[in-house]
Amino acid sequence: MEENVTPKVVVSKVNKTASLPVADVNFGKVVKSVADKWQTNDWLVLKWLTPQKFLTDATQYNAILISRLQQGSTRPQITKALKVLDKKMDNALIYVKGYIIDKYKKEEAKSYYAAFGIEYKTNKYIFPTDQNNKLIAIGLMLDGLVANGFEAKEFGTAFWQPIKIEYKNLIDSATQTDGSVSVNVGDKNMLKDSLKKGLNAILGAIKANHPDTYKQEIRDWGFQKEKY
Repeated sequence: MEENVTPKVVVSKVNKTASLPVADVNFGKVVKSVADKWQTNDWLVLKWLTPQKFLTDATQYNAILISRLQQGSTRPQITKALKVLDKKMDNALIYVKGYIIDKYKKEEAKSYYAAFGIEYKTNKYIFPTDQNNKLIAIGLMLDGLVANGFEAKEFGTAFWQPIKIEYKNLIDSATQTDGSVSVNVGDKNMLKDSLKKGLNAILGAIKANHPDTYKQEIRDWGFQKEKY
């Protein structure tokens, strides 16, 4: 991907929120514009910052935004897939509880639920809502089906084993995606602080060298405001 490409704000159809904050995208445009302009204005000299270093940082900042967008774009699909599996498991749970009731009768059935990963919450017996606990519950479900002779049922082990594998893979993918996004956010914030320092120094230099026309000058450089 070319260095001068600035990521667009993308709205997810799943969570209806921008994948990248508008402020970060706008900041990326500003630093790239200022960095490019500085390359052709050798009169502006800072002792602690060179035009090339500022350009490198600006390019890296926008690269992080693009990476963040690419990584974050897969998260809504993972979230949706997990919700689909949740609904599938909830529907199957009704039948499993039916197997238990048929074999042990209604008055005794509840004492067996825990062995199948089923817990009592909000006046009903359900799977845990926490994803990691739910994965453990699926394992208990598989053990419970075998131990109680339900493994060959329609919603026996042939149903739950693929669910366990898919659910674990989705949780692992979600964890990896969220971790990568968090790292990118941290790197982006550190770089942004450094770039802000550079922008303010460049603004000061322009004002000092163009006291009467600096407003026009800073617009020409791509600045959107007079302080960062």
